[in-house]
Formats: sequence, C-alpha cells, structure tokens
Amino acid sequence: MTLTRRDAAATVFTVLVVLAFLATHEGWGVPLIGDSHRWAAGAIALLGMATCGCGKPGEGAATRMLAALGVVAFVLAIVAIATGSLTPLSLLVADIVLLWLAATLRHASTPPRRPLMT
Repeated sequence: MTLTRRDAAATVFTVLVVLAFLATHEGWGVPLIGDSHRWAAGAIALLGMATCGCGKPGEGAATRMLAALGVVAFVLAIVAIATGSLTPLSLLVADIVLLWLAATLRHASTPPRRPLMT
C-alpha cells in the first residue's frame, strides 16, 4: 500500500467537490456558490483540477482509463457552466469521485518501491 500525502490532499479536494455540489443542490446559500449551478460548476471544476494536480503520470491501461475520465470531466464542466443545468453538474461530480476512487485504489494496490541496492 503506497498512499501518500498527495492522496490525502486529493481526498480533501474530492470531499470539497461533494460539499460544493450539496450546497448548490440543497440551496444552503454558501458564499460564492449560493444556489447557482453555474457558480457551483466553476468551483467544482477548479477543485477537480486541483484534485487532478495531486496525481502522478503513469503508464498502462489504468492511466488511459483515468485520462478518458478526465476528458469526460472537462467536457462535463464546460457543459455544466454553459447550461447551468443540474444534470451535467451531477455527472461531473460523479466523474470526479470516480476518478478519485480509481486513482486511490490504483495507488493502494501498487507495491511500495524498494531502493536499488548498490
């Protein structure tokens, strides 16, 4: 198991994504977001980018799958901001959570690196 501080930071950002979605969905009147789906989409997109920034590039099929989910998240963010609709916003949040889950599981299942002996 090789979870790091970066994984912890990504978890915090993902929790903030879910809280921002709940704030706009339930109309909590949180500053910046309020009950506006567009403002929530912008905030969630920025938090999603911060979450993505916590990751490391990798290789293989898992990386290609995560990249595809990232492209879908980007498109959903644009659609959510442009339309102000709750449906693409909901899908965006689900995509970000799925990205976080897949990346965290991949990191947790990777054996720790052993230093080379010289």
